[in-house]
Amino acid sequence: MKEKLSPYIQYMYSYPHKTAYRTFATPIYIGDYTDIPGKEHASLYFHIPFCRYKCGYCNLFSIAGCSTDGMDAYLKAMEKQVEQLAPMFSDWQFSSFAIGGGTPLLLTSGQMERLWKMAGWLGVDPLQTPVAIETSPEFASLESLLTLKERGVQRISIGIQSFREQELKQLRRFSSPATVRKALETIREVDFPSFNVDLIYGMEGQTVESFTDSIRQALSYQPTELFVYPLYVRPEMVAVKRVPDEECMRFYRIAVQLLREAGYKQTSMRRFIRKESVEMEFSCGDEVMLACGAGGRSYLGDLHTATPYAVRTQEIRSVLRQYADTVDHRFIRHGYLLSEEEKRRRFMIKNLMYYKGLDRHEYEERFGTFPELPVLGMLRERGWIKTQASVFYLTEEGLAWSDYIGQLFISPAVREAMEAYSFNRTAR
Repeated sequence: MKEKLSPYIQYMYSYPHKTAYRTFATPIYIGDYTDIPGKEHASLYFHIPFCRYKCGYCNLFSIAGCSTDGMDAYLKAMEKQVEQLAPMFSDWQFSSFAIGGGTPLLLTSGQMERLWKMAGWLGVDPLQTPVAIETSPEFASLESLLTLKERGVQRISIGIQSFREQELKQLRRFSSPATVRKALETIREVDFPSFNVDLIYGMEGQTVESFTDSIRQALSYQPTELFVYPLYVRPEMVAVKRVPDEECMRFYRIAVQLLREAGYKQTSMRRFIRKESVEMEFSCGDEVMLACGAGGRSYLGDLHTATPYAVRTQEIRSVLRQYADTVDHRFIRHGYLLSEEEKRRRFMIKNLMYYKGLDRHEYEERFGTFPELPVLGMLRERGWIKTQASVFYLTEEGLAWSDYIGQLFISPAVREAMEAYSFNRTAR
């Protein structure tokens, strides 16, 4: 009897997952990880973990209902962190700057000014460096978007998820379809060089007709990118129900067909980009990023670091208190030190999940002999990968199974750490 597999196991956003991170026995001095390859085209990320409300499917490091004073206190802690790190990263060249969350536009105009000032301390000029920011429909006002464009923001990412009121309620989102449309109209009016729309499929009660309608409505605003996410239901989230795998896969295939017909190129299981806007890209297996703020993740060569992963409000508040009380941000207390084996696995996962594929020659230049992995043979037998010259690519069917395939490359050590993590705990 053929084994029944689920294509929806876990979203492979990065590797290792934050649930594998642990507190270091001895704090690590970040200055030992600033002179690394890639610092000449690094990314800078500021995390703002505040939202008006918590969506039913959200497992991000974010909390709802923070006061202006509370956000002020958080920014004060960020300023301390950036002030301490800036001298250590003075020779880094940030090729991009992103502000995410949460909902960054919850901040007042004065608080946003403090973010721009902090970016300047790290050598970032928003008028010279590509800047991206996340928002939600309720905060995409003409005034705020015009201010962002004047500040040099080039990319807006907005989570829509659906244009159907009942589906939004099912997801515990409180944007009305009218608010969603108004936000998209305003983004188009301000005319950012790039804007992204997020949609979700697979919630209970969604139909082929309603999902198709949401895609077509999103396309009518001509976004440069669409991210189309399957709904994941995790134990730490409120009750949101997902349809069976087969039905969820049906929605995925509909999205692929409609977006290809509309002229979008699929670059991963979730990402579709208008062909004329595909930017210059390079290997995504070893990106370098400095993140500031609680919840942000830094990639500093062998050292991956972030505050403790948390989803429940009580635990997030505990982490935020720890962050505010931190005296010296130059010493890293929580994260993951990648072994040579883990760096190899990360390179494979990140590249194979992306449309440019896993280049055997590039791997050998970086790590030496390419391993003859049984998993690659299994994927080839299933018709999920193909090879062209020295590159392994996911096939069209392989892309649909990306979340399953990514799990096959996780090391026993990382898997053990992930499985040992408990969502039902107080952050320490």
